Amino acid sequence: MKKILIIRLGAIGDVILTSPAALNMKLSFPDSKVFFLTREYVAGLIERFAGVDEVLPLPQRITFRELFRMAEYIEQIGFDMAVDLHGNIRSKYLMRHIAAGIKVQYGKRRFERLAATRLRRIDHNPPHTVDLYNRAVEKCGARAYAGRPVLQLPKKSERALDFGKTLPVIAVAPGASYPTKRWFSERFIALVNEIFERIPANVVLILTDDDRELLNMPGELPDDRLKTLVNADLCSLAEILEESDLLICNDSALGHLGSAVGTPVAALFGPTHPTLGFAPRGMGDSIVQVDEYCRPCSLHGKRACYRDRQYCFERISVDDMLTVISERLESNAKGRKAIFVDRDGTLIKEKNFLDNPDEVEPESGSIEAVRAANRAGYRVIVLSNQSGVARGYFPEHRVHQVNERVRSIFEAAGAGIDDILYCPHHPDGEIAEYARECDCRKPSPGMVEKACQRHNINPFRSFFVGDRLSDINLAHVTGGRAILVRTGYGHSAEENIISDNKTGPERIVDNLLEAVEYIIDMQSQI
Repeated sequence: MKKILIIRLGAIGDVILTSPAALNMKLSFPDSKVFFLTREYVAGLIERFAGVDEVLPLPQRITFRELFRMAEYIEQIGFDMAVDLHGNIRSKYLMRHIAAGIKVQYGKRRFERLAATRLRRIDHNPPHTVDLYNRAVEKCGARAYAGRPVLQLPKKSERALDFGKTLPVIAVAPGASYPTKRWFSERFIALVNEIFERIPANVVLILTDDDRELLNMPGELPDDRLKTLVNADLCSLAEILEESDLLICNDSALGHLGSAVGTPVAALFGPTHPTLGFAPRGMGDSIVQVDEYCRPCSLHGKRACYRDRQYCFERISVDDMLTVISERLESNAKGRKAIFVDRDGTLIKEKNFLDNPDEVEPESGSIEAVRAANRAGYRVIVLSNQSGVARGYFPEHRVHQVNERVRSIFEAAGAGIDDILYCPHHPDGEIAEYARECDCRKPSPGMVEKACQRHNINPFRSFFVGDRLSDINLAHVTGGRAILVRTGYGHSAEENIISDNKTGPERIVDNLLEAVEYIIDMQSQI
C-alpha cells in the first residue's frame, strides 16, 4: 500500500481549497493511504475530505521541539509520496525529513501575484489556487478529476436550521481575516435590516468576536426569522451553510466553506482581487466588486488603505447587495435536485458497446424507478461514457440514435428523462478526433456541470446511481451522494470496493428502482 503525505498547515480557506487535490490523489491511487498534515484547528474539516484517510494535527503555536518530533514521526512512517501544498519554512523543513521517492511542492505564482499587487497587471483568466494544487499532484502521477472544493458532511435525519417561517435562508458573514477586507459593519447592519423589510427570507448571522457590534443592531428584528451564531465551530458552520440558500460574505474562509457544501456564494472583494487566484470556486458563486485603480493593493488584503476612504468598498452600496440577493433568490441559485443515472448496465441492460437502437432493453424496474423520481420532483439526467466512438467501434451518430430510442421507450411509458449526455472520448482511442484526455469522461465532472448549467441543478443536492466505480467517483468529485447497483458490472465493482475507504458508495442496492426508493425514503426523513 502506498503511503501519501499532503502538507497544508493553514489557513482555513486555503486548506479547504486543497480538498480537490487530496481527492484526486485518492482516486488516482485507490489502494493508497493518504495522510494530511495540518494545524489542529482545521483537523475536523479535513476529516470530511473524501480523499483523506488520516489527519496528522499540529498545534496552532508550535515549538521547534514539537516540529522536530513531528518530522521524526513522519520519517518513521515511510512515505512513498509527499506533496507540500503550503511552501513555507515549516512545511519545507518537514519535507526535508521525508525520504519519499516522489516529493513535490506547488508553485505559488509569486511573480504574477507581485505584478498584480505592485504593478496592477490584472489577469482576467488566472489559474486558480485549486489549479495550482492540482498541478502539484499531477506531478506525482495523479489525474486531476476534481476541480472544485468538496466536503463530505455526515448524513443526518433532522435539519440544523429550524425557523418559524419556511422561507429562503440567507447566511450573512461579515467577518474576514483583516479589518481592511471587511465591508463596513454599518452597511452589514443596514443590509440585514433591509432584508427583513424588503425580501421574504430568513437570516443566519455568522459572527466572531471581532463582529460583536452587530449583535446590537438598531431596529426591530423578527425573532422568528433571525438566528445569530457567535464563534461557531467550523464543522457546525458547514452544516448551517449547507442548509442555506445563499451566503453573503467578504473575501474570507467562509466563502470557500460555502462553496465546499454546495451553497451559492456572493463574496464582496475590496482590496483583494480574483486575479490572485483565491476567489470562491463553486459553480454558483459570484464576486461583488468595483474597479478601482489601486486594486489589488496586497496579496492578502491586510495593507492599510492610503486613500482618504476605502473606495473599493465605499462604492458597493446596500442597494447593490439587495439587488444581488433578490436576483440570486429569484433565479433559485441554490439549484434543483437531480438523480444522475448511468445508462448501460443501470438504466438499460448492458450490451457491451451497444450501437443498435433496436437492442435497447430497459433494466428490470428502471421505468418504474424513473416514474417514481419524476413524482418525487427529481430531474432525471442520464450520463454515459461511450468510448466505442473513440475506439472506432461505431460512429457518433449511432450514440444519438440509441439515446433517442432510450428516451422514446421511457417517455412512452410515462417516465420522463430530462436529458441524456455522453462522452465519446478515450485517451487510447483509434479515431484521432476523439482520442484524447477530456473533462467529460466519468469520473471527470464535465457532463455533470453541463447538465447543471442547462437545468439549474445543484450536484450537492443530487444522487448518482451507476454500476461502475467511475459513477461512484463522479459523485465524490461533484459533491453528490453515490449509490452502486448490482446490475450490469455492479457485482464486479462491489468486489473492488475497499470497506474503509471514504470514496465508496453510500449504499449498494440490487437495481435502479431500489436506489430511487432509498433516495425518496432518505429525503422524507429530513
